[in-house]
Amino acid sequence: MKKKETILRNIKNSYKLNDQDAIYFFDCVKGYIKAIKENRMICSIEHASKSGMSRYLNFKYIEKAKYNAKRYNLINTNFLFKTLGYRFNKTHFAFYVGGCGMDMVFHTNYSNIHDFYRIGFLTKKECEKLSQNTPTII
Repeated sequence: MKKKETILRNIKNSYKLNDQDAIYFFDCVKGYIKAIKENRMICSIEHASKSGMSRYLNFKYIEKAKYNAKRYNLINTNFLFKTLGYRFNKTHFAFYVGGCGMDMVFHTNYSNIHDFYRIGFLTKKECEKLSQNTPTII
């Protein structure tokens, strides 16, 4: 991983975020990567079109609560996906992903991990490994 300042500069340049949003994005990406590493990422397919050409996906992960070791929090990735440019659908409360003929959950994670590599969050070796980890589908 590159220095935090370099990554924040890359985030601001790539996604045109202000300082607070860039820091929040930084934390969201770190949580996403950690959840993928630990196989805690869950993807629910909220809706698939009749033709099968598109679907609405919702990525979430579980993490331990910071102040109570007996509790867990379900973290959604909405801010992260909106920042990455995915189209949000309020009816299905999920993100639109188009395409067919392949595992779109795998493709979405693969694309996200490679985006994080380009920003500077991951090394080439980590990128190659994590891009192959498909989230659990429910």
